[in-house]
Amino acid sequence: MRRIPHLLMILVMVPLLMIGFIACKSSSSSINESAVRDYADPATETILHGLSENNLEKYIQHGNAQFKAAVTQQIFDTTATQISSELGTYQSKEFLRTAEQEGYVIVHYKVKFTKGSVGVRMVFDKDHLVAGQWFE
Repeated sequence: MRRIPHLLMILVMVPLLMIGFIACKSSSSSINESAVRDYADPATETILHGLSENNLEKYIQHGNAQFKAAVTQQIFDTTATQISSELGTYQSKEFLRTAEQEGYVIVHYKVKFTKGSVGVRMVFDKDHLVAGQWFE
């Protein structure tokens, strides 16, 4: 399976790299998985559809102010083109697990596209807004 180049991840998440390097060790005893999924699943679904449909407004709909500021039209277009080329169109997601680190909730999914599957890590802030997204 082809991997998304590291450059793509850096371009999309430069302002959010600090969050990306946080160790994601699980602390599920303090996380209400059902409550997290109530906001994380629909936000993740919207983001993945927005990316697949090349729709920036849809993609950033559930993002916090920093996420929205980091994802410019140029960065989004480059990312959407790369994802489409490498992975195809978004098909479905499978919830894997949650973790909590330094006030952020990290939700891991296995995401199926028409050309393959990849891990996607969604990071949510205390207001349940998307603070970051990584393809693994």
